[in-house]
Amino acid sequence: MLKHVILAASLALATVAPLPAGAQQAETETMIVVPMERLPVYGSVVSAWYKQPVYDTNEKKLGSIADMLFSADGSINAVMLNVGGFLGLGVKHIAIPVSAITITQKNNKTWLTLNTTKDLLKKAVAYKFDKATGLWDPI
Repeated sequence: MLKHVILAASLALATVAPLPAGAQQAETETMIVVPMERLPVYGSVVSAWYKQPVYDTNEKKLGSIADMLFSADGSINAVMLNVGGFLGLGVKHIAIPVSAITITQKNNKTWLTLNTTKDLLKKAVAYKFDKATGLWDPI
């Protein structure tokens, strides 16, 4: 009987005891997602950027977009650009702020433009994708 009283008291104490610093209590509410009736106004789709070539202001190819980095709120804040290399060998992955890339239109054609030089891109920090963590790490 005493064991049952001690067990009950321990369980009761555990439910009212404060959480350790840094610990988070589990959410008890479940949010139901309702599909949209119509699409929101947007500027561009991911497929218009992903794997697309990026050119400098003189229309010389700098590289192509390898990945897009989303922030916690769902906005895209950076892109990983493949630069250099030949036939997939020696490719360097660098991070570019998405705000630095513009959509250029000329003669009924559209392409992505970055106001930089190949020399600056060669000097940029390179990244490697870590499949275990799912993150890009500096080399």
